[in-house]
Amino acid sequence: MRRALVVAAVLAAVLAPGADAHFGTGKLGYRSTITRVDPRMPGLRFKILYGDDQVWLDNRSGKTVIIKGYAGEPYLRFAPNGISVNINSPAGYLNQDRYARVQVPKSASASAKPKWEKLAGGDVWAWHDHRIHYMNPIAPPMVKAAPRKPHHIFDWKVPATDGGKTFFIAGSLDYKPPPKSDFPTGLVISLATLVGVGLIGLFALRRVLIRSLR
Repeated sequence: MRRALVVAAVLAAVLAPGADAHFGTGKLGYRSTITRVDPRMPGLRFKILYGDDQVWLDNRSGKTVIIKGYAGEPYLRFAPNGISVNINSPAGYLNQDRYARVQVPKSASASAKPKWEKLAGGDVWAWHDHRIHYMNPIAPPMVKAAPRKPHHIFDWKVPATDGGKTFFIAGSLDYKPPPKSDFPTGLVISLATLVGVGLIGLFALRRVLIRSLR
């Protein structure tokens, strides 16, 4: 039962990260973009969702793709038979909050043997990734100094493997002053996204708990 609760917590985090995570900060002018996949991997398509919040992958390569966690451990697995999460990866817990303000259990570490739990069938999944956004609710110094000017914040990389071959999803986080009139619309869209993803997460949590009690 205890293991089932741990699994459920990680699945809920992957399916529906904390409220802050799914708001993103695109409405505040921050936006991540993918600049390249190095080296290029045929059959893989990537994009960024919600400004700077999630990385989306469509794996049509026919190979197993592993997304690495923050300490280089296996985090997500895109295999021909579906998509799984390693519940021993600290990333699953750190992603519960946009700024990783959570306590990671001792059972989750980069050196722990992976324990894979299936998330879904198919080829498409999106996950929150701290590497693609600014890890502080306070604006970067250059934005604070000149909030009405565009800025390059930093370049980022997300490591992965495709059929055992290492590659990187590389991108850029940038700031562009948002039109003030865009804020209410962005907020409404973010709230709708939060509600929808939250319902999915609750459904998955209920399914795992029911399965564990049988």
